[in-house]
Amino acid sequence: MAQPVGLERELKLGFTFDHNKCILCNACVEACNKAYGGNWRVLPTFQIDGSKTALSISCNHCDNPVCLKACPALAISKDSRGVVKIDAEKCIGCGYCQWACPYEALHFSKEGTMGKCHLCVDRLGKGMPYCVESCPTGALTFGWLDEPDGNVSYLAPADITKPRLKITPPKEEIKVSPLKEKREENSLGLVAFTLSSEVALVYSLLKLPYFSIVSFVLLALTLLLSVNHAKVTTRSLRVILNQRTSWLSREVLFGGLASIAFLVTALSELFYPVALLFLGIAVASSIMIYMLKSRPSWYNLDTPISFLGTGFTVVSPLAYLFTHSLILLALGAAFSVIEIASARGKARMGFKDRRTLNLVYLPLLALSLLVPYLSIASVIVALISEIIHRREFFQKVIYYGVPSV
Repeated sequence: MAQPVGLERELKLGFTFDHNKCILCNACVEACNKAYGGNWRVLPTFQIDGSKTALSISCNHCDNPVCLKACPALAISKDSRGVVKIDAEKCIGCGYCQWACPYEALHFSKEGTMGKCHLCVDRLGKGMPYCVESCPTGALTFGWLDEPDGNVSYLAPADITKPRLKITPPKEEIKVSPLKEKREENSLGLVAFTLSSEVALVYSLLKLPYFSIVSFVLLALTLLLSVNHAKVTTRSLRVILNQRTSWLSREVLFGGLASIAFLVTALSELFYPVALLFLGIAVASSIMIYMLKSRPSWYNLDTPISFLGTGFTVVSPLAYLFTHSLILLALGAAFSVIEIASARGKARMGFKDRRTLNLVYLPLLALSLLVPYLSIASVIVALISEIIHRREFFQKVIYYGVPSV
């Protein structure tokens, strides 16, 4: 399909959909499945004033493809026509692109790699995509779009990805929400690494006993669990390739470098500043991985607060036991109070309140002034609180997607 002359910068390929022309025949979905078998296009139906309407949607080949930026393995690319494609031979099956997409457009194949609509790229210039070609009423069309308008109330805010999609809504209002809830599968490694790296950062920052060995062990063991989250382990080393835009690439690279640097630090403390810097970058990257606009339960202040709070609430009582520094004890108390306040904001989404264990933790800290060994009890309570909160973080995910009916 030739692009109009003189409009190369303004126009990109995209879909248009008119609710008022759709007859809910499902031909678009069937044509796509017959050609590729990937369930890449869906047709959810909605009840409106005694009748039904449907939305035909797949990948929107966005102007701001957050999936491409998130992919650590450089498996996603975008060509000059705006077509966003996945190279299955490079994909490691980590699923991070799927987290980033607010339209649920990416799906795992049976091989464990990601797949999605590619606009029938081999047919461009010869014919229309199969889904468009099969639509009997012209409800679903395809071509060069100058001003896409996919900002409708029943889809994620368009400014997240700037989708190449133009929708003509029905005359009646569709009263459904794009917000959905699910649990993140295979999250044990993610829980373990995020908690361990945060504890290791504060433990090494305060240079507590055997900090280099403790940090090395925590990072080495849990980083391996975290990387195992990828489904295609034979090329899992590709996870570090996208240092330019992927926070996951940065987390894994600098987490690995920090682990090695702490092992070397056990032999010579000259490497301590480097090890601490690498770990700081890894933890900062870890926080940013989850600051996804597509997932409102993660994209809020509680994420950085709870991630940093883990290190300080768990390690501060230990630091007091070793050093008797009141400042370190106060630091743990301060973060515990901040965590309580922060979690109250998430309670509006149905998340559990953190007050119970944190309000046990605070008196234990105070009693540690009289009986220092009660600091150990404080560490245990803090660790239990952080594990419960982090587990819920992955088990109750509020995200943008295609509305369910």
